[in-house]
Amino acid sequence: MSPAPRTRLAGALVPGTARPVVVGEYPYYRADPANWASNLRELRALGVDVVSCYLPWRFHETGEGDGRSFDFTGKTDPQRDVVALLELAERAGLGVLLKPGPFIHAEVQLGGLPDRLCGPDHTPYRGLDGSVLTSQGSPLPSLLDPVVRAETEVWLKAVADEVVAGAVAPGGPVVALQLGNEGTAGDAHLPVDAQDASPAAREAFARWLAGRGLPDEAARTGEDVTRWTSALRRLWSQWSGHAIVGVWDWISELFPQGPVRLANVPLTGTAAPRAALDAWAARQRAVQGSAHLIGHTEWVGNPARDTGAFGSHLTGILLGGTDVVEANWGFTWTDETFAEPAAPVFNALLALLLGSTTVSVYTACATGNWGDLVDMDPDGLRSEGVDPALHAPPYSPGAPLAESGAHQANAEGLRLLAAFLDRFGDVLLASTPDHDGVVLVDRTLPEAGAWQRTGRTVLAELADAVHGELARSGRLIAPAWLDAPPGPVADGTGLPVAVLRAGHPDGSDGPGVLTLPAGESADGAVAAFVASFASALPVPDAPRRTTAHGRARVLSRSGPAGVRVLGAFNPTDGEDRVTGDGGGWALELPAGSAAVIVSRDGELLGWLATPEPPSTTPVALTWGGQQADAARVRAS
Repeated sequence: MSPAPRTRLAGALVPGTARPVVVGEYPYYRADPANWASNLRELRALGVDVVSCYLPWRFHETGEGDGRSFDFTGKTDPQRDVVALLELAERAGLGVLLKPGPFIHAEVQLGGLPDRLCGPDHTPYRGLDGSVLTSQGSPLPSLLDPVVRAETEVWLKAVADEVVAGAVAPGGPVVALQLGNEGTAGDAHLPVDAQDASPAAREAFARWLAGRGLPDEAARTGEDVTRWTSALRRLWSQWSGHAIVGVWDWISELFPQGPVRLANVPLTGTAAPRAALDAWAARQRAVQGSAHLIGHTEWVGNPARDTGAFGSHLTGILLGGTDVVEANWGFTWTDETFAEPAAPVFNALLALLLGSTTVSVYTACATGNWGDLVDMDPDGLRSEGVDPALHAPPYSPGAPLAESGAHQANAEGLRLLAAFLDRFGDVLLASTPDHDGVVLVDRTLPEAGAWQRTGRTVLAELADAVHGELARSGRLIAPAWLDAPPGPVADGTGLPVAVLRAGHPDGSDGPGVLTLPAGESADGAVAAFVASFASALPVPDAPRRTTAHGRARVLSRSGPAGVRVLGAFNPTDGEDRVTGDGGGWALELPAGSAAVIVSRDGELLGWLATPEPPSTTPVALTWGGQQADAARVRAS
């Protein structure tokens, strides 16, 4: 059973699809237009279904006439001919996900914004704590400022009228639009007190309070957040999500009907400073309740090498119920293994087993042709402690395809993954994840915990406990929201349920219920609660899978007609052996490797293992006493 309702992004991007959809990023503004057509055809051949691309505002603005003219047809520069790019994508058989920002990040100078918006003449994005959101040392503007919003509307309407209107599917290739980026300006994972609190934002917060019949305490207490009541702080936690969704709604209204509206929210870690996980969770009330499909970006470390990152993915994807819209396939800034197929395939398989209906390849093509409007400011990078050499061409050096057309190491992983999805993707979409139990979480806990500055928050401790239980006993205890819509999880049907609720403990908690003061340190209570809940769960009828060294994490899904999908992941630095069905099969998992096995009524249908470097021991599967032929099964 799924722990929470989640969108089916695959079906929205490719209507009627029977398998997960592969989305590959192509930064055309970094590629020679002479290479566009061949690059797009080759990406389609490698298994990409939908190509995504940001549209940098500063790159397309020409400054002609009143300074607000735009070039989307190449009249001033062939590289600006995004209309032709869409035609080439359509000829290649690709759908297109357009991402016009206004802030895009994408390692583009000022996140694609024009210089004038990031100077002293515009209100900066400033948090309650006084911090200013910056890009390469320059302040980013508040999108709630009416002056900034008016300028932004000119840009977005130009994209809507000159690019999108004539290319909407099914008559054209544009199947989806991304609203903003990682919130509005990379802010969806900020601490709550770093959320936009510019004058326009404070006015919007006051209107939001008034609309709910609440007093505007914020106006009376002024800027001094230390004087805010705990109730007002929790309301600001909720508002931080509504503020972001409000910007998404506004952007969406500027575009024609037809393309799916998608928003992306970054995952975050349990060890992040200033209760970032709780701030992320507090925003989920508004984010998940919005009218848009929600995806996630995965820039929180490498789950194939870091158990902390593995745990962050586990909790974030289960609790958020989201599909992947951006995952690293070739950036080596902090981890060189992303240039080899094992890590990207490991991470893609993990997301699929947790319920994602998409695979993201960011980026799908390593590009090396861009100019000053795109290039990041070296001095600005240095001011933020970033070595400008990291951003030298090519962009995403380990991507599957090089702009020249050459296949790089990750091309093997993309081909294998696409072939596996062609054969078994329908099983993945038709299956549901297997959970041993559910912990329902009162949203008040992360809304208050987002302000916690010492000790472990309730949600951080829960996330680590869920991951720890999976690693220790193989039991998956899924987190879900207490106020989730009625369904198999929310009402407890068919699954053991425990509840974490906010309040003052009075000794009245019954079995499977723990009441905790909102905003106070968990102090080990949540970890002990989850361990006790897990130990009391019924023993499964089928023999439990076991690991020889406790390093592997095993996830499974159940499908129709006796189909099982099992994923085994080893995010540690040592090898492990996983056995199941009373010894009926065994899987050898080297460090950093993963495998997904598909079977029906005890018969092996196929499997996919992460590719390994020549010097590394390969993943090996023994089924029914026989060594499985990995090459044959992978290719079938």
